Amino acid sequence: MNERKIGILISYINIVLQTIINFIYVPILLYYIGKNEYGLYQLIGSFIAYFGVMDFGLSTAVVRFYTKYKALNDKISMENVLAISTRCYVLITVILFVMGYICYLFLDDIFYSSMTSSEISSAKNIFILLLLNIVVTISTMIFRAIINAHEKFLFLKGIETIQLVFQPILVVLILQEHPYAFSVALVQTVLNILLSIIRCVYCFRKLKISIRYHYWDKKLFKEFKKLAFSVFAVTLIDQIFFKTNQVILGIISGTSAVAVYAIASLIYMNYMALSLAISGVYLPHITEMIAKRESMKIISDLFIKIGRWQYFLLAAIASGFIILGRQFIEIWAGKGFQEAYLITLLIIIPFTVDLIQNIGLAVLQAQNKYDFRAKVYFCMGIFNLCLAIPLAKIYGGIGCAFATGLSMFIGNGLIMNWYYLKITKLEIGRFWKNIGRITIGVSIITIIGYIFNGVIEDKNIIVFIMKLLIYTLLYIGIMYKFFMNIEEKSKIKNLVLKFKR
Repeated sequence: MNERKIGILISYINIVLQTIINFIYVPILLYYIGKNEYGLYQLIGSFIAYFGVMDFGLSTAVVRFYTKYKALNDKISMENVLAISTRCYVLITVILFVMGYICYLFLDDIFYSSMTSSEISSAKNIFILLLLNIVVTISTMIFRAIINAHEKFLFLKGIETIQLVFQPILVVLILQEHPYAFSVALVQTVLNILLSIIRCVYCFRKLKISIRYHYWDKKLFKEFKKLAFSVFAVTLIDQIFFKTNQVILGIISGTSAVAVYAIASLIYMNYMALSLAISGVYLPHITEMIAKRESMKIISDLFIKIGRWQYFLLAAIASGFIILGRQFIEIWAGKGFQEAYLITLLIIIPFTVDLIQNIGLAVLQAQNKYDFRAKVYFCMGIFNLCLAIPLAKIYGGIGCAFATGLSMFIGNGLIMNWYYLKITKLEIGRFWKNIGRITIGVSIITIIGYIFNGVIEDKNIIVFIMKLLIYTLLYIGIMYKFFMNIEEKSKIKNLVLKFKR
């Protein structure tokens, strides 16, 4: 099994682990620190996430160009890319500290109308820790990019697994004595610093990288800057789509509304991770395909193949959540979070279009045409922001979610599919014919499941698990029998045979 397949496998293991851990971890957090402290932690986390975009897309650009020169065996250019990037990261780190300090001074003014003085004091302490956390993350991002470019996914994803498992364990242990949101931020920061050091040591000792400045390549820098700033723009707007709603609710409604939205956020972010687990490891591979001038027919075949697998998985989650989502949230988070059901659906349904086409984003990055995506995303982000603020005042979290879902459908759905078809030359018509056939089966299963779930309204957790198992078996059976092609069925059979051994 090659590193790419290992990376996908470990990514899915991490997603399953994260889902299980969150199922256990979030109720424990709510028990120890309460709904308002949890909302406070999520609010400051959303606020500080804006600093995360100050990677400025450099890590993606490093992967793209470092992989290109690695494929061409151009060691001097590989060293040069890293040297230029390192200087940029030093500058970014300084800017981060300055901007962080300025924001810290204005926290009282931002939240004075929705928080008590005690909450603001806690918020400022958490802000300092999370700012340090994000500074460490960004200043060492180049090492993550290098490991990714070398396709050492076993190590890269293994480190993520360690963080995923140990962070909640350490948090719960500390909460026994110090049940505050600040404790959660402290553990997260310390663990992140340790793992960042490990990635750095791995790059120098295991991969034997060399960071050396040789010459100024004007053409390279122009292309590097174009891709980096395009990715930066998309990442910035991602914060508007996925984090700003919580900030808006924190300013307008307070920490309790943020806590409800945060529950929905955990669900749709895990949903997104299911898709990225596959596409996230394909950028180096697609970059090599583009560098070697593979035909768009071959790339389209990969686009459709991966898209189908992503859709089988995401449609199962979305359909299952439509049927059982209300009961799941009540069992998991408790009463008072019912609104999270509709918030989640308003986002994951339109978001699915973008997620099953993530390989297309890797193609855009490899072709250095990502700037169009950045422009579309920027416009849709502004549209989302302008719509979310008035809707939040009237409809709260549901209004914010509607604004985000509508923006995603227009930008990621309609406009980007036009671009894939006309400019990138991906075979979008053939892609949607494949997805359309699968959707027929998904719709039938969802309708049947929703009707039967309405008949059996028992809220007992054992009954819920039984309904979930029945739905899962029904979905797998129908998809396998009627909607998977010969190659997909063969892969499933081989997987089952390996499992039996």
